[in-house]
Amino acid sequence: MANAISNDTQAAPLVTPSPTSGRIPRRQLASAAVGNLIEWFDWNAYAFLSIYFATQFFPKDASPLVALMGTFGILAVGFLVRPLSSLILGKVSDLVGRRFTLLITVYGMGIGSLMIAVAPTYEQVGVLAPVLLLLARIIHGICIGGEYGAMSAFAMEIAPQGKRGQIGGMLNAVAVLGQIFVVVLVLGAAWILPAADMVEYGWRIIFGIGAALSLAGIWIRRGMKETAADHSSGDKPGLFTAFAKHPRQAVQVVGLTLGFTAMVYVWGSYMPAYAKTYGGLDPKYGMIATLVSLVAALVGALIAGPLSDKYGRRKTMLAAGVILAGGTIPAMGLISDSLATLMILQSAAMLVLALLQASSMAAYCELFPRKVRASGIGFPYSLTVALIGGTAPMVGTQFAAWNIGGAFPWYVAGLMAVSVFFYATMKETAFKPLPE
Repeated sequence: MANAISNDTQAAPLVTPSPTSGRIPRRQLASAAVGNLIEWFDWNAYAFLSIYFATQFFPKDASPLVALMGTFGILAVGFLVRPLSSLILGKVSDLVGRRFTLLITVYGMGIGSLMIAVAPTYEQVGVLAPVLLLLARIIHGICIGGEYGAMSAFAMEIAPQGKRGQIGGMLNAVAVLGQIFVVVLVLGAAWILPAADMVEYGWRIIFGIGAALSLAGIWIRRGMKETAADHSSGDKPGLFTAFAKHPRQAVQVVGLTLGFTAMVYVWGSYMPAYAKTYGGLDPKYGMIATLVSLVAALVGALIAGPLSDKYGRRKTMLAAGVILAGGTIPAMGLISDSLATLMILQSAAMLVLALLQASSMAAYCELFPRKVRASGIGFPYSLTVALIGGTAPMVGTQFAAWNIGGAFPWYVAGLMAVSVFFYATMKETAFKPLPE
């Protein structure tokens, strides 16, 4: 594998300048998008399938709630390795190239999913079972941590002026398509297989499909052209150069991400478990609501991208932030065992979140120059996602165990309110070229 990646790097085309024409380089965009779809398929499969395989990796005498908490805890550990990997792989992306980094990440995602697909259960190997699950999620976390900064930098560097938001929206739509694919597979398996079979082996099939899809991501990304800065002559930035020279921008990435990531993981992937825990809704119906909401998110991302280019990052992010901060508490208070209610609320939330998702990728990239862009974005973004987004399902489940579930919507809305402050005070960057 190492030789294959090394050979790919040596064969990579030379650095290409940012396009000035209005035409989107579709082949380059496809390289980022399809790999992104596959990686987010693998990443989200864990969250969507956790309610089925949780009891397989913990003692049989543990309650389902305890097993689910343990599974979400391992999910959170996967997030916690993301900041370090984003720092290191972000620097690799800035120095060696976006293409090399994005090949590493898609290789790793396939390996992690294959490990989960064939992992033994607690009954078979005891404590080794959750250890192997943890190791697979650490590999996923490392790859996703390096993916976001490198992929965002690459995508915005190939984007023509005035279309960065549109490309950001398209990439988010493709990522949502990966999630939709997961949900369709989970729903199909849940309806076809008896519940006992879904718990026993149904979830393994889906992780196996994710591992197989990674091969397609590798093949497509081998054709990427390089966009990273050329450091062959001149000083090479160090590991912390981006933060030493651009501390205000790094803090701004944290502030812009804080509430955004909480909302994404609560409304986007935690809702089936939340509706089951707090409303008693059957997980299969929760997945139906999630599927409908993801379709809304896909359509919303395609619409929100051009809106971000037309009206600017500040206005679109501020509008979405205010709606989410003010609407989350009453909306989550309405969730019960009603599929229709959950479907409407979750779809509405995902439509609003599309404004943030389409704008954020471009907004982050517009803060940093090319030579430190991937590392400058990756570390503060991944750190915030790890501490806030990755822990949101575990916090919600723990609040239920403590019988203070009513506090969870306030927790999420409070985080969003902090981000609203950053949206309101950010400078508009949509109408200027990327910093070089």
